[in-house]
Amino acid sequence: MRSITIAGAGLAGLALANALQRAGIPTTLHEAHTLPRHRVCGEFICGRGAAALAELGLADSLDGAKEHRAIQWSRSGQPIFHSHLPEPALGISRYLLDQRLADSFRQAGGTLLEQSRYPTENQEAGQILCYGRTATASDWIGLKFHCLGLKTAADLELHLGQHGYLGISAVENGRYNVCALFQRRPEIKAHKTELLLTYLRACELESLAERLSQANIDPESHVGVAGISFAQTPPSNDAKLRLGDAYSVIPPFTGNGMSIALESAAIAFPEVQAYANEQQNWPQTVRRVQQDLHARFHKRLRYAQALHPWLHYPRRQKILGAIARLHLLPFQSLYRLTH
Repeated sequence: MRSITIAGAGLAGLALANALQRAGIPTTLHEAHTLPRHRVCGEFICGRGAAALAELGLADSLDGAKEHRAIQWSRSGQPIFHSHLPEPALGISRYLLDQRLADSFRQAGGTLLEQSRYPTENQEAGQILCYGRTATASDWIGLKFHCLGLKTAADLELHLGQHGYLGISAVENGRYNVCALFQRRPEIKAHKTELLLTYLRACELESLAERLSQANIDPESHVGVAGISFAQTPPSNDAKLRLGDAYSVIPPFTGNGMSIALESAAIAFPEVQAYANEQQNWPQTVRRVQQDLHARFHKRLRYAQALHPWLHYPRRQKILGAIARLHLLPFQSLYRLTH
């Protein structure tokens, strides 16, 4: 029996580590920070992610998740589109989901090392990279916080502003996740507790900023991330196996980021298990998983990247709004292409 080392306790790393350890494979999981913690994330699972968790035997980690189906898009404070998802999305905070998966892994006998930055430069057999987004030169900044006492017009709200957009959805315990993506504005200087609202006002979403400022915002939940790239990582010839955000980051408007992380864990599990059971070597394992990831995700990522500019460039937003008001937006078809 070969052991497995995973660098990064994001959703992909936690889910895969759980499945491997439960299968009797000695697994060590390194996390550079501590768990749980707040993360910039839409915090709802839209698409195949819940099925992937069930496939890995982890369906109970979603107990109590909020079901979301109704959606509303707004531009410059005015509703432009109402619809329903083809299937419910599940709202749950990363704080809670990460805690449940970490606890489950430890209970299964796995080794979780927090504040441990595993050296990923080496190309070692049995080493899996799940360390999240790779910092890069980028014009994007992601910001989020949780709040209570917020009234919403739909289960999932998407607000389009000038060079940015924001989503609102309910998670557990009466909390709402408020998560936004903006093009960076170097002139904006604000404390982290005011940064998201300041960006909203700069994006000409003053009424939304006022509405959120009236809610009960959790000061501990403010978090941001810069240097976000949405480039897809092509299959490589090295010996490194990358999953989740380490593989690729899908634009957040799809609500599919959590799902892709969980799906990638489910895709990798049987091949990594075969390696651990000495049924194949590591290069074979990496190659097969890379091929499966590419087959599952490359079209989804490509379509999402093509649609993304329509969410943040003002001229395209205007066209999108006109199409939506005329009831000509092929939402169901676009959903299928990106999920």
